[in-house]
Amino acid sequence: MNLPDAMKAAARPVIVDLMREVRAIQAVVIATEDGFELAAHAQNKAQISRLSAMASSMGALGVMAGEESRLGACESITVEAAEGYILMLQARHQRVTLILSIIASRDAIMGQALFYGRQAVRRLEKL
Repeated sequence: MNLPDAMKAAARPVIVDLMREVRAIQAVVIATEDGFELAAHAQNKAQISRLSAMASSMGALGVMAGEESRLGACESITVEAAEGYILMLQARHQRVTLILSIIASRDAIMGQALFYGRQAVRRLEKL
């Protein structure tokens, strides 16, 4: 998918602000629902590619789970792992659906990560 450079540039400050607000965040990727990266901050490029692909798959599972259980559209998915958390939130932009993926350490306060993640989603929806 070919996303406008202006959209990519506008997404970067969203990541910077999110990482500033939640200190325990280790990586953030903003990708399309089909796995194409829009903007990211992570330790290495391989981590970004894996997270984009994983978000695409998890997002599809979330959509199906919401529909099959008659709970409506999936807004977010949270994975709690031994060493931290993965939080994925959908941003429904007028041109494309985006997935904001956050990797945080166990030190993260999940309510805080979710609050600031949702603020980031609102900003992404207005890009």
